[in-house]
Amino acid sequence: MPTPASSPVVVIGAGLAGLAASLRLARDGHPVTLLEAGAAPGGCCASVEVDGFRFNTGAVYMAAPSLLRAGFQRLGLDPERELTLLPVQRPHETHLQDGAVVHLADARTSRVEGPRAAERTAMLRDGLAALQRHWGPVYRTLVAEVLPHPPSPWRALWRLGRYLPRMGGHADALIARFFPDAGLQAAVASTLLYTGLPPERLPATQIIGLIALLEEGFHLPRGGMGAVSAALARRLGQVGVTLRLGARVEHIETADGAVRGVVLAGGERLAAGRVVATCSGFELARRLLPAAAVPRRVARAARRAPLSHRAVSIQLGCSGAAMPSSFVVNHVPDMAHQGLLHQAQPDVPQWLAYTVLTQVQPDLAPAGKSIIELYAPVSGIAHASEWTPAMTRQAVDFHMEALRRRLPGLQIETSRVLDPNDFARQRHLYEGALYGVAPGTAPDRLFPHRTGLRGLYLAGQSTFPGYGAPTAIWSGIHAAEAMLRHEPA
Repeated sequence: MPTPASSPVVVIGAGLAGLAASLRLARDGHPVTLLEAGAAPGGCCASVEVDGFRFNTGAVYMAAPSLLRAGFQRLGLDPERELTLLPVQRPHETHLQDGAVVHLADARTSRVEGPRAAERTAMLRDGLAALQRHWGPVYRTLVAEVLPHPPSPWRALWRLGRYLPRMGGHADALIARFFPDAGLQAAVASTLLYTGLPPERLPATQIIGLIALLEEGFHLPRGGMGAVSAALARRLGQVGVTLRLGARVEHIETADGAVRGVVLAGGERLAAGRVVATCSGFELARRLLPAAAVPRRVARAARRAPLSHRAVSIQLGCSGAAMPSSFVVNHVPDMAHQGLLHQAQPDVPQWLAYTVLTQVQPDLAPAGKSIIELYAPVSGIAHASEWTPAMTRQAVDFHMEALRRRLPGLQIETSRVLDPNDFARQRHLYEGALYGVAPGTAPDRLFPHRTGLRGLYLAGQSTFPGYGAPTAIWSGIHAAEAMLRHEPA
């Protein structure tokens, strides 16, 4: 049996972070064994075909494409050759209580239809332009000078320090400052629904999600989000990475303050002196490591880092209805009441948000048919296990009825539903939390890439605030490069 010092580096999890960590280590000549509990790589950025409809397994669209391209380049991949990103020409359409429809794209072309259309369009464009002037430099500094470098509070302070005065407070106050019209406030706030938090509880820094749209636009990889992970997975064999599917890790062995190996379901043991775990840091602290071996900094993060929201994912292959012309469609109340979209309702919800993937890529579905994705909120539970199948059925029934009211004639051809327990079991998301750690969490409450246990490094959801394809890739790169710096052999 090989000794830990001579054995391959073991990477746990073949999502984007695990794929990136494996490729980065292999690029430096290190033998890597990549373990994936599921039947295919990709994790929450893959695609699956059902009855001719190509659904995502998690991530819905691509923001910050420049950060993605930089990550591919760091891994030795040509992003233009490996991946085609299709721009979302009509990203957001928000329906307001007064009948107005706000079309959000960029500061030049965004517009309002309905009551006071000309006046509101001018106000919307002026507000977006001012917001972009104010926050664009923050976004550009973040994606070019902060995120592609090893996480460091000192570097972040050095690069972003001049912008700190504008980064305090909450999103509702920030939005109100740039958009005095209540309807425009509701429309702008609706672009942040994906965070799972209402504007009054969302740190103002999360406006960066809207700035990403204004600066670079949203994109969808040709073939669906799975094209991103497929591009990385194609390179594994070329650089000598051994990918093992259906290999679930039961626990990580340690001795004398260092990693010694991993034990798989069924009892197989792999000697390993160096491990990158891209599963949840919570899972690492509470299941994969012996209690006495959990590093203090990891245990502290497991206590302090807040989990993101949970939801029921509803994916529909459908026909029959006239589809909206926009990618994301929101029907929302005023900004002060948008928290209702994050609470499970006892009846058919009045407010609704959904995404039409085939608006960008019609060929994801059979000819003349469409794909719609929506998320029904989960609330009122402390643990994923408290959510029952009956709750899922009710949430799905209510949201399907709400969708039919918005899209008369809608016919459901096929459907795919995942609830918090499915996300926990099938997607390995701790407690079914969609993003792992909640968006907007302070950096000092995140899990570290260097755990403090010799040979063990972390990547994935719990090492970055929020979750997205580019940041997931960079988390894997940073974990691998931390290992290369501190434990090169």
